[in-house]
Amino acid sequence: MLKNINALLIAIQSADGTVPDWLHLLPATEFKGVDGRGPYAAPDLAALIATFTAEGRKLPVDENHSIDLAGKSGHPSPARGWIVELQAREDGLWGRVEWTSEGETIVRGKSYGYLSPVFLHSAAKPYKIAKVLRVALTNDPNLDFLTSLHHQQESDMLEQLRKALGLPETATEAEALSAISTMHAEHQAQTALMGKIRVATGLAADVTGDALVTALQSRGKVTAAEAENAELKTTVTSLQSQLTTLISTHARDKAVSVVEEAVKAGKIVPALKDHMIARHMKDPAEVEKEIALLPSINAGGLGGHREPEAGAALSAEDKQIAAMMGIDEKIFADRSKALHGKDL
Repeated sequence: MLKNINALLIAIQSADGTVPDWLHLLPATEFKGVDGRGPYAAPDLAALIATFTAEGRKLPVDENHSIDLAGKSGHPSPARGWIVELQAREDGLWGRVEWTSEGETIVRGKSYGYLSPVFLHSAAKPYKIAKVLRVALTNDPNLDFLTSLHHQQESDMLEQLRKALGLPETATEAEALSAISTMHAEHQAQTALMGKIRVATGLAADVTGDALVTALQSRGKVTAAEAENAELKTTVTSLQSQLTTLISTHARDKAVSVVEEAVKAGKIVPALKDHMIARHMKDPAEVEKEIALLPSINAGGLGGHREPEAGAALSAEDKQIAAMMGIDEKIFADRSKALHGKDL
């Protein structure tokens, strides 16, 4: 549990303290600007990347098109970053940026929220984009459908939170916050319990983690002095038991939830529910992988395979299922016959 919380804190700090490495420069389909300019034909991403690679020049990232406006009049127009690589994705053209120190500070401070690309195009409509020249940081984008700077950072943070919390890729922000709240409550309870252990055993307030376990184990050795302190030992044992129960509660709740869902889905027979819960608590990833491979009896009777005749050997499919579930083939056959003998 403590490792999970530490991973969560690292994820939050990382997501909050970084700037995006990739910028969304162009969409993948035909588009028009907010001011009516266009339409621009769907960009040939491969050709644009080839042109960029052949020229071998980095593309500047400036502020509010300062290169095209202030720079043309002889005023300063410094780059706040440099596009050093282009990449074609499903939603368009992306550029990997190396920020200058000033640019990194500006983006981290969220002074700008959007991007505005500058490109060359043909003279006839729909205009064909021939080359990307640069991109500007702006708060008044003409292409308002490009991925915003802050949206990208928030998406990265949510993705890291999902990984740190062990949530599926489809988990929403609300689900992530709920998981954080639950984990925080468990951590608080654990912290309080460890505090009681330190008080009961007379350990220093800064003794935590492995040092606390080592101290408890050391005090568990039988000596003449400790023989006179039976009440204290009983207290420590009780607290250790509570700590173990607290740590395992989360694992059991998760196992019960997964197995009950599998029973509802017809992938696990009720008779094997306790067995699968116990296995899940020991190796959740392996059990969930097995459940995903199991056929559902809800999908039509026996899921496409027949109950073996009396005295007949299990089918290859049944043997595979028995092996995945860690059950002896004879026991599996007996339970299968007993189950199918009932009115399902």
